[in-house]
Amino acid sequence: MEEASSAPDNLLLHIRALLPSLHEQEQKVGQYILSSPEEVVRLAIEDLAERCHASDTTIFRFCRKVGTAGYQDLKIRLAQDMAAARAPTYAVISEADTLSGIAAKAIQANVKALEDTLAMLDLPAVDRAAKVLLGARRVDIYGAGGGAIAALDLQYKLMRLGVRAVPHTDAEMQVVSATLLTTADVAVAISHSGESQDVARALIVAGKAGAQTIAITNHPGSPLAMAAQISLHTAAQESLAYGYPLGARVAQVGLIDVLYSYMASMRRAEVDQNHARIAAALQKRQG
Repeated sequence: MEEASSAPDNLLLHIRALLPSLHEQEQKVGQYILSSPEEVVRLAIEDLAERCHASDTTIFRFCRKVGTAGYQDLKIRLAQDMAAARAPTYAVISEADTLSGIAAKAIQANVKALEDTLAMLDLPAVDRAAKVLLGARRVDIYGAGGGAIAALDLQYKLMRLGVRAVPHTDAEMQVVSATLLTTADVAVAISHSGESQDVARALIVAGKAGAQTIAITNHPGSPLAMAAQISLHTAAQESLAYGYPLGARVAQVGLIDVLYSYMASMRRAEVDQNHARIAAALQKRQG
């Protein structure tokens, strides 16, 4: 039996995050709700089913998967989201946009990705991840494509905290390194979609080797999130600017900054000492 998801305060963001992991008919329901939440609040279940070309049973199943008690509860939660003025969609960049319009939409998408990620942030999961990372003998970080940029950023910040971290962006090296981890180590995998097979495979191998595993992804229902012991989620929308998801990388770096800041606050004296040593060493090099 499929388990229901536990919906956070922001149902619209939660639906958006779960959308890729739903069945095709359920995705149609989710897409309609995201595009017309004001209308859905006023619709009977039969009317929503007709508009989505789905059955009442599909609607009920969708409600359960997004963590609501039923269709009426779903409508109440949607109304609460809209009362809080939480827009679920981003402005789409088009060929007709001027440079000024493109600049505004791109920056707004990044800002909204950060705001939505904060709204969706699982603070207990962040707390667990921070403590696991601080206690690690070594941290492997796996990323590919845009996720590789976030992997390098995470390595840099962990190193400044005194945590030894190594990023791997080559699929073969990810598996080789993951195989050699131990119970004293941690593996972090980063993928916006959570669908990267190579990154997920490396994380699974690391877990089998005994390492604790952490995923950073935009989709809590993705294979990568399911493979991790601790899953941290960004909330950038799948709105593409010529093939690239707007806000995706900014949201990942923002989440990494939350982790870094929290970990630094737990090791204030040691971090200050590390920063002083690093600054002194860099000054000598420049001198």
